[in-house]
Amino acid sequence: MRTLRRYARIWWRLAAMSFSETWNTRINSLGWLLGKLVRLIFFFIFIVAIFKHTDSIHGYTLPEASLFFLTFNVVDLLAQLLFRGIYGLRRIVTEGELDFYLVQPVNVLFRVACQTVDFLDCVVAVPVLALTAWAIAQLPAGTVTPGNLTLYILLIANGTLIAFAMHVLVAALAVYSQQMENAIWLYRDLMVLGRFPVDIYAKGMQMVLTFLVPIAVMTSFPTKALIGLLSARWIAYALLLSTVSIGVSLWLWLKALAHYSSVSS
Repeated sequence: MRTLRRYARIWWRLAAMSFSETWNTRINSLGWLLGKLVRLIFFFIFIVAIFKHTDSIHGYTLPEASLFFLTFNVVDLLAQLLFRGIYGLRRIVTEGELDFYLVQPVNVLFRVACQTVDFLDCVVAVPVLALTAWAIAQLPAGTVTPGNLTLYILLIANGTLIAFAMHVLVAALAVYSQQMENAIWLYRDLMVLGRFPVDIYAKGMQMVLTFLVPIAVMTSFPTKALIGLLSARWIAYALLLSTVSIGVSLWLWLKALAHYSSVSS
C-alpha cells in the first residue's frame, strides 16, 4: 500500500509538470484540442450519414455501430492518457536521458510511460463518455444487463492492458534499435481499423485483427459482450491474451534494458 501511494504521488507530480507545459503553450494546445474534437464530431457525422441510406451495417443498428466507434475511442484515450510517455522514448534513449532514469529509485518503465500526461485527452474523454452513455441508453430494452455491463467494463480494461503490452513492445524496440517511429505509427494506423466492428472486414483481416495484432479484442469485444454477442470462449481468449501479452512484453523490455549500454559507452 505504501508503494502504491508513493507511485501515485510520483504520477501526480509528473502530471502536474505535464499540465504546466500544456498551460504554457495553451494556444497551441487549444489547436490540438479543437482538432481532436473536430475529428470526433466529423466521424460521428459520417456514421449517422451512412445510416441515412441503410438500416444496419452487417446487422448492427446505429446505436450499436456508434458504440463500437465510441468504445474504440475510450480504449484509445485510456492508452494515450496512461502510456503517452512511451512515444518520446526514442529521444530519451538517443539523448542519454535514459541513463538518469535507470539510477532513479523508481521503476524505469513507469517513469518512461508516465513522463507525459496528455490533459487534452481528459477533455476529449468528457464528450466521448457522454456519447457512450447515450449509445448504451439507445439499445433495446433488456439488452444491457448488469452482467453484460460488467463484462463491457472488464473487457475495456482488458483492451487497455493489451494496448499497454503493445506500447511496451514498441518501447523495447526503441531501446534495442533506437528506432520506433515506424512501429508506433503502424500500431496507430492499425488501431484506426477498430473504429468499426471487426465483422465488416474480410475473413483474412478478421484473423489478423483478432490473433496477430489484436485490435478487435481491444475495441470490438467489449461492445459485443455488452450486446450479448460474445461467447464465453472468446471472453476467456481475451483475458488469456492480455495476460500472455503483458508477460511477453515485460520480458522483452527487461531483455532490452539488459542490452542497453548507455549512449556514452
